[in-house]
This record gives sequence, structure tokens and C-alpha cells, in this order.
Amino acid sequence: MHVEELIIDGFKSYAARTHITGWDHEFNAITGLNGSGKSNILDAICFVLGIRNYKLVSLRANNIQDLIYKRGQAGITKASVTVVFRNDDRKASPLGYEDCKQISLTRQIMVGGKNKYMINGHTAQEQAVANMLQSVQLSINNPHFLIMQGKITQVLNMQPPEILAMIEEAAGTRMFEERKDRAQKTMAKKDKKMEEISSILAEEITPKLDKLRGEKQAYLEYQKVEIELDRLRRLVVAYDYTKCEEALKNGTASLESGRTRLEEMTSQLETVKAEIANIGKSRAQIEETRRKEMTKSGEFKSLQDKVDELSKELVRIKTQSDLKTTSISEEQVAKGKLLESKSKLEGELAKRVKGYEKQMDKYAKEKRLYDEKAKDVTQLEELLQSLTTGVASDEGREGGFMQQLQEAKKEASDAATAMEQAKLRIGLLKDEAKEINGNIKKALKDNTDLLKEKERLEALVASLEAQLKAHEFKPDAKRALEQQRAEMLEQLDSIDERRRGMEAQ
Repeated sequence: MHVEELIIDGFKSYAARTHITGWDHEFNAITGLNGSGKSNILDAICFVLGIRNYKLVSLRANNIQDLIYKRGQAGITKASVTVVFRNDDRKASPLGYEDCKQISLTRQIMVGGKNKYMINGHTAQEQAVANMLQSVQLSINNPHFLIMQGKITQVLNMQPPEILAMIEEAAGTRMFEERKDRAQKTMAKKDKKMEEISSILAEEITPKLDKLRGEKQAYLEYQKVEIELDRLRRLVVAYDYTKCEEALKNGTASLESGRTRLEEMTSQLETVKAEIANIGKSRAQIEETRRKEMTKSGEFKSLQDKVDELSKELVRIKTQSDLKTTSISEEQVAKGKLLESKSKLEGELAKRVKGYEKQMDKYAKEKRLYDEKAKDVTQLEELLQSLTTGVASDEGREGGFMQQLQEAKKEASDAATAMEQAKLRIGLLKDEAKEINGNIKKALKDNTDLLKEKERLEALVASLEAQLKAHEFKPDAKRALEQQRAEMLEQLDSIDERRRGMEAQ
């Protein structure tokens, strides 16, 4: 893939649209007078390939707007550069463009900083352009993309890492290294975020969830109690309704019997009224007879007056007595009703007192639960305030939970340091234990050699005793042998003592 055509429009000193063709894929040279724009062609190629550092190839521009012809003050508000590549070699073509005979890459900038890339006339992202160029070993932002004056000396003086970077860039693996670095940074950020989330989950969310589970269990228990209470209330209402129905039935029967009795009393009243009418007629006749006799005798009239007075007095007394009797009976009936109402009210009062006591117990439980919830909410609000602002409202927490967290982290760091010191000490002790084990093995080996020497000497003593028995008794030989035996026993004792010392070691 090599350059076939270059189109410059509004870029730096090229105000009009300029086509540069006839490029040779082996060698090209740009000649002309000073100020004719030779270097701007190289700048245009670097620009369209996606340069970000304008000072890298001496574009003589501090920002992107400096690349527009006269900074847009001559009526030209945009600059565009198009490079057309010849893509004859399919094997060396960019990824995804193997079937394209020509690849046109355009970059356009406008006054205000708007930037746009196009590949084969279609808008593309800057990263897509960079990936396409890097797949054919082109990276404009690489310091070694252009070999300018003095670059050969710099290459000769490069350090191994810089030479490796240049080789990677030439081999086309640099873009994968950059992607790898970006991926590793992203993974590090994600891991750090995961650690933060895990810490928050372990320190805040999990305790809250456990607490909420406990509250949920308590709420479920409360619901069960409420359901049971509602069921008992319904049973009480059903019982009261049944009692009322029974009382209504009993009252209906009493009403029927009262109506029957009322009818009987009514019939009796009619009979009594008829008798009273007959008695009134007889009395009228008698009074008529008396009036006739009274006209004949004055004494009878005076007696009759007395009788009338006494009758009136008797009627008045009888009336008062009847009224008192009726009042007493009514008072007794009212007293019975009041006593019955009193007993009913006392029973109802006892029931209401029990219900009131139950409701007060329930209220006390709910009040305690509410106080606990309010206390928990207050603690959570204080925790949230301290975590948000770093300042706690409780006494003894002037530094806030953040300071406590820092102190806890410091303690954890001290514990980690102590742990590392303990690990170093354990390592030293292990080395010392290895050395001691080596000494023990050596001592055991020496002990084994001494035991073998002891067994050999004991065998020698036994053989000498056998020889002594076989030979005739000679006092001098006996004394010499006893002396030799004593020396050997002393030697055995020293060996045995040495063995015991080695065993103790």
C-alpha cells in the first residue's frame, strides 16, 4: 500500500484545492523555492494520518485552528486533507479492506475545533483510523515515524527499551501492547472498584441486610399476631351476635306471652266494666230510694253526710295506699332492672378492662419497637452524616468515622508489619531448626559409630575372657589382663558417657 494521490484544501498555505499526483512507490522528492510550501505537504500527510502532537513533526502549530489557512480570517473556515492509497498487495492491505483497490482517508477540521475523519467517503472514528494504520505498521504519533536530521545519531544512541519500542512499532505489535496496557489499566480500575464494592458490601450493605432480615422476621411475627387478633375479634363478634340472637328469640317469646296475657286482661276488663255498669244502675236506684227517705228524716241526712265524708276519706286513704303500693312495686322492678344492668355493666367493665390491659401491653411493645427503630434510624443518619462529611455528632467521635477508618487502617498496617516481622522471625527459626536438625543427624550418626565401637570392644572382652578360661591360671597374666580389662572398661565408660552426651544433644 503506497500513496497515489494527495488532495489539500484550506490547509496552512494551500488556500485553493490542490491535487498532487504521480507519486512513485519507491522514491519521492519534493523540490521548490523557499516558502513555496514543500514542508506543508509532509505536514498534510502527517495531519491526515491522525497526528495528535503537532510539535512532533515541526508543524509550527500550537493548536488545531492554526492549521486552517490564515486561522480562518480569510473567509476559509475549514481545512481538509485527503490521501489516496494504492492497495494492490492484498496480503499487506489493512484488516477489513482487502477487497478495496484504493483506500481514501480524509481528515477535516473547522473553526471552533470540530474534527472529522472519513474512510472511503464514510465517517469513521479516530480510533478506527488509528487501528487501520497500525495494522500496516503506520503510527504517526510514534517518535520514530519520521527519520529527520539527527535521527540516525539518536537511533545509534538509543537504550535497549527504546530500540525494542522501535522494533515493535516496525513489526506492528505496538498497537497490541498499547491495547494491552489500556486493558490492564482498565482491569486495575475495575479491580479497585470491585474491592471498594466488596468492602462496602461487607461493611455496610451486609450488616444492613442482616438487620433488615431481622426486622422482616419481626414484622412477619407482628403480622401473625395481628391476624390472630383479628380472628379472635371476629370470634368475639360472632359470639356476641349469637347471644343477641338468642336474647331476641327469648324477647319475642316473652312478647307473645305478654300479648296473650294482655288479651286475657282485656277480656277480664270488659267483664269488670259490665259489672261496674250493673252496679252503677243498682247504686242509682238505691240513691234514689235514699233521697226519698232523707227528705222524710233529717237524722238520716246527717248520718248520710258523715258516711259520705268517711267514704271520701276512705277513698283518699285507699288511693294513697294504692299509689304507694304501685310506687313500691315499680321501685322494686326498677331496682331489679338496675341490679341486672349493674351486673351486666360490671361484666362488660371487666371485659373492657382486660381488653384495655391487652391493648396497653400491645401499645407498650409497639412503643418499645418504635423507640428501637427510631434509635436505629438516628444511628444510621449519624453514620450517613459521618460517612458523607467525615464529622460525627457523638462525643468521642470528633474525627468522624473517616478518622476511625484511618485509625483502623493504620492498625491493620501495623498488624501487617508485625506479621511480616513474625514471618521473618519464623524464617530465621526455620533456618536455625534446619541447622539443629543437621547437627542432630550428625550426632545420631556419631552415636551409631560409638555403639558399633562399643559392641566391638564388648566382643573383644568376651573373646579375651574366653581365652582366659581356656588358658591356665597365671597371676601375672591375670593382673595384666585385669589391667587391660579395667582400661577397656574405662574406655567403654567414656564412650558410653560420650554417647549419652550425644543423645542429650
